[in-house]
Amino acid sequence: MKRILTTIFIAASLFAAVPVYAAKEWKAEKLEKCDPYMKLQGGYGYLVKNTPKADVWWAEGVYKPMKDTPVAQRKGRRVQLTSAKNEYESFIVVVNPKTPLQSVKVAVKGLPKGIEAKVRKVEYVTVRTPSDSFGYTGQWPDPLPLYDVAEDLPAGENTSFWITIKTPESRRKGCYRGRVVLTAADGWKVTIPLKVKVCSFALPKTPSVSSGYGLWFDHVINYENLKTIEQQKESFYKYLDAFLDYKISPYNPFWYAPIKTTINPDNTVSLDFTEFNKVAAKYFGEGGFNSFVIDVEGLGSCGPGGYTRGTFGGYEFGTPEHEALMADYLPKLQDGLEKAGVLDKCYIYWGDEPLEPAYPYIREVHTLMKKYAPRIRTFMTEQVTWLETPADFDVADVTDISCVSWNCFDNHPKVFDYSGPGQEVWSYLCCATKYPYFTNFVDHNGIDLRLWLWASYMYGMKGILIWSATCWNSACIMPEGQLLNVWETPDCYGIGKTGPEFFACGDGIMFYPNNRHPNQDKTTAFTGEPIPCIRMEINRDGIEDYEYLKMLEERIPAMNEADAAFARDLLVLPEAVFMDDDAEHTDKYYIQDPQFLLERREQIASLIEKYR
Repeated sequence: MKRILTTIFIAASLFAAVPVYAAKEWKAEKLEKCDPYMKLQGGYGYLVKNTPKADVWWAEGVYKPMKDTPVAQRKGRRVQLTSAKNEYESFIVVVNPKTPLQSVKVAVKGLPKGIEAKVRKVEYVTVRTPSDSFGYTGQWPDPLPLYDVAEDLPAGENTSFWITIKTPESRRKGCYRGRVVLTAADGWKVTIPLKVKVCSFALPKTPSVSSGYGLWFDHVINYENLKTIEQQKESFYKYLDAFLDYKISPYNPFWYAPIKTTINPDNTVSLDFTEFNKVAAKYFGEGGFNSFVIDVEGLGSCGPGGYTRGTFGGYEFGTPEHEALMADYLPKLQDGLEKAGVLDKCYIYWGDEPLEPAYPYIREVHTLMKKYAPRIRTFMTEQVTWLETPADFDVADVTDISCVSWNCFDNHPKVFDYSGPGQEVWSYLCCATKYPYFTNFVDHNGIDLRLWLWASYMYGMKGILIWSATCWNSACIMPEGQLLNVWETPDCYGIGKTGPEFFACGDGIMFYPNNRHPNQDKTTAFTGEPIPCIRMEINRDGIEDYEYLKMLEERIPAMNEADAAFARDLLVLPEAVFMDDDAEHTDKYYIQDPQFLLERREQIASLIEKYR
């Protein structure tokens, strides 16, 4: 992969600026096990106050605070954030009671109107089977429900609060002050000063990096007991709003507003975009989703197990009757998408991870699409193959987007040889991308999902994909009528060669159900706000990092010679922190210390400010 190192890299979602880390030469540590405690770095975080009843400390929002993480020793009683406009910035406040604290409240006060603050409690799940050799069993932080009711805090362990600040685009540049106030029923109180430095520049309302995240809403319906269409729609559109907040796009935002297709008696096709257009107008455009999967009739399917030829109107793909219908249908579909203003945002995702036998049929499908709807982008995961050696077949000439699992790029030199207009490479994470690759696992360090975006930009990739955010039930291991409780064990299972197979902890689970006891409560309709996880928060930081990279690169032509040279250095991920395998380097490992990102983000932010 080093051979296609284009330019680029660096930024970060603008967090803390406490100068406790001196300038240093950064390099990756080749670890045998995950280290959420940052032991090699001497721990992390900043001590706010030791009190007779509890110790209070804070840290940047890129760590995974364990229940037994040692109380920070570095002094840093004030939380300091730097934020662009239209950006989210998070930090962690940790309380370690020496005796139980009753009815603890946490509030952010004093910030000016328009700067929003959300307080979430860090909750823990049990990892019973490590996701890979790097992870390990135990209690791991992940769910982040809103903290809006006072709770009792146990003694002898950390209780952590994830606090997110959003700066609106309208806020002027400047420093704004507030405070985090923690109180208990017995009068205990700690106030943490908060300073938010707002930069002069704003991040774009619509993310530059495309994304595709599966929203398996049938799981939501089942877990949350959504019996009526009204309940389902209420919940579904809350999920769409949550996806907007996290700057990701769902595969299908038109679950309740599909394009209605009718085959007429004369074998012509009529399309009704009425409901589709309403959702398109609301969720796309400025500040909306930037991509989605368009369902196209008559294509069939393909995957590791083979392929199925599509049918349309009762006619099989490849017959003259099928092509005649598609010749009428596809131009109308393309025209309707253009009128709705979303043609440039859609792509077909009709198969997944095909192997060699499916490729001739993939070519047939994509050739047909290019013939009758050339502006609807064609897409395929694992476009070349993930076999041990590079394949001598591909469909690059009829495929616009090739999306490849990060651990497979060594076998995919062709995906970087695209030269046609509009052709893109995306990457995705799944259970196969185990250490030392970036992962989306619960039992890995938080830096993974952030570095994924940095490296994606470094390699010129235009999009990211995670197959599901709400795959809560692994039905293959559950008795009939029972649901896997991901609040207890967020495991993902699938069918392997010999039966049910454990995939990873957290794979496919980026939100948690509001119903914490889905096998006991089968009646209450849960329509509350979706509950994100730490990984989702850090993933958004990475998406915002991607924006910093683009903004810095775009400003280089306007820079003086010295600043331009410095910027180009910042936009290249140093080999010492990102060892990827190529002809010269057979090792693969990445830096685990997020202070590397935070330091470089400060430098990048300064240059963007200088050339705003």
